[in-house]
Amino acid sequence: MSTQTAPRSVPRIATSVLLVAAGLFAVRQLVSGWRLGASMRLGEDGDISVYIGAINYLKSGGALYDYPLGCGYGFTYPPFSAIVLRPLTWLSPLTTGKVWLTLCVVIAVAVAALVVASRSWPTSTLARLTVLGLGVGLFLGSSQVQSDLITGQVNLVLALLVILDVGRYVPDRLRGVLVGLAAAIKLTPMVVWGWYALTRQWRALAASVGTFAACVVLAWVVLPSDSRRFWTDAVLDTSRVGDVELRFNSSVMGVLARAGVDGTTRSVLWLLLGGALVLLAFWNAERCRRAGDHVASAVLLGCAAVVATPIAWPHHQIWLPLAGIVLALRTPWLPRVLGLAILVFCYLHIPITEWSDAHGTGWFVDNIDVAMFVGICLLGLAPGASTRSISEPSPPSTRSPSGRRSPSAR
Repeated sequence: MSTQTAPRSVPRIATSVLLVAAGLFAVRQLVSGWRLGASMRLGEDGDISVYIGAINYLKSGGALYDYPLGCGYGFTYPPFSAIVLRPLTWLSPLTTGKVWLTLCVVIAVAVAALVVASRSWPTSTLARLTVLGLGVGLFLGSSQVQSDLITGQVNLVLALLVILDVGRYVPDRLRGVLVGLAAAIKLTPMVVWGWYALTRQWRALAASVGTFAACVVLAWVVLPSDSRRFWTDAVLDTSRVGDVELRFNSSVMGVLARAGVDGTTRSVLWLLLGGALVLLAFWNAERCRRAGDHVASAVLLGCAAVVATPIAWPHHQIWLPLAGIVLALRTPWLPRVLGLAILVFCYLHIPITEWSDAHGTGWFVDNIDVAMFVGICLLGLAPGASTRSISEPSPPSTRSPSGRRSPSAR
């Protein structure tokens, strides 16, 4: 009996050790991520200080989009976001920064956990918990998430809203609402509307646009002059966000600008290339949706927003490590290898960049991120069914000559 039991216990012991190691890795990244953000004196520095300063400026009688451009930047989001972010001014800036940082770390854990939990591989409980720890740790340790944490950005919050909505974690009657809310805070989630329309998800589109419109109307009633200023002027002023040619802008516009393309030619190429990539991402997202993998659809749409927007800084690129998690947990070996490569690159992005700068190849590394986003939009995320059972309308069925019912091809 003992000779038969011992060999079976070895893999279980090894898996348990890996589970503990993965858990410690996740905790380590959680703590180090929080400490890194706290070391930046969030609230007094970073993008969150712009939110706080602009809203305080508004409360004192100033115009939201006239807020003094500290560090060269001003308030760039729609007026509704100033209403939503108003609680940031209730406490001292440093206290607010720590509270916001803690919230963002918790949301980052939730986002990674939702993506990992939606995968169908591995199957054993211990292995899945191990993968969960590794996924959370790699996501928190990625340069993209760390960039979000040290600036106090809102991108993790928006990613959570989009994943909950498109990933079907909300009731069907509420689908589209969270995407509309996210778009009212920051415009980039509006890319999902195009996918809704092309795939004829009319109810979700109506709910999303309706939620967005309600938020815009509310902001117009509360902040009429600022709303008029934003929708007629500030929304078109990309210089408020930064220079498009800067090295870490991983959008199509950024690549064209760094290549020396400018003026009308750059705008036309951006629309053509960016539009083509977005359409391909829509097609791949629909393939995932039809396979029942709605979370992968959400990640693809997030990647499409990155390549299509004029400016995509590292904190906008949190969708890249999420795409790596999706690919790494596919069954075929090739997506797994590609996913692991993406995750390792995201985790080691800073040392890789420092090494490449020292060896004169920084220009090459600067464009690897956008190349990965382009590849994801072109090739998709290897669609496959997820573990979550989502209620979809039953496909039409046919009956065989023997009278047995057979489902039609999906």
